[in-house]
Amino acid sequence: MDLKKQYQQAARDTCPIYTFLDLQVESIEGGIYRSRTPLSNNTKNHVNIMHAGPMWATAEYLGGLIAAHNLDNPKYQPVIAGLNIKFMRPAMTDITAETEFTVEDAKTMKASLETTGRYDFTIHIVVKDTAGKIVAEADGDYVVKDFSNLM
Repeated sequence: MDLKKQYQQAARDTCPIYTFLDLQVESIEGGIYRSRTPLSNNTKNHVNIMHAGPMWATAEYLGGLIAAHNLDNPKYQPVIAGLNIKFMRPAMTDITAETEFTVEDAKTMKASLETTGRYDFTIHIVVKDTAGKIVAEADGDYVVKDFSNLM
């Protein structure tokens, strides 16, 4: 199983909503992180467009994907601190959410975790339909730290 599929399955195993939504990992290469959610009976709303909840979840997932891909120590886990999303037009097709997190960003995260045990970061996320039209944009704030006391 390739690494993208491993991350996708791990997310589905720990958060079953991703299975329900059929969330997929499309990219972890070159600092580009992308997830996809198909338009389906599980994701559309009462007027047959993508429901806001799955759009939010598809965008929000990227913070976890970034942490999974860039951290070796499983004691450090990401949680969402906030995600502000602006819906710009109806999504009448599958959607993709995409952000960038560079090698330098990853080095900064690792250094912060080594020195303070915590890393806070913000990513800008663009959500598009299959025609490449932007349907939403979001800014997600995440905290990475040792949450084992809660588990």
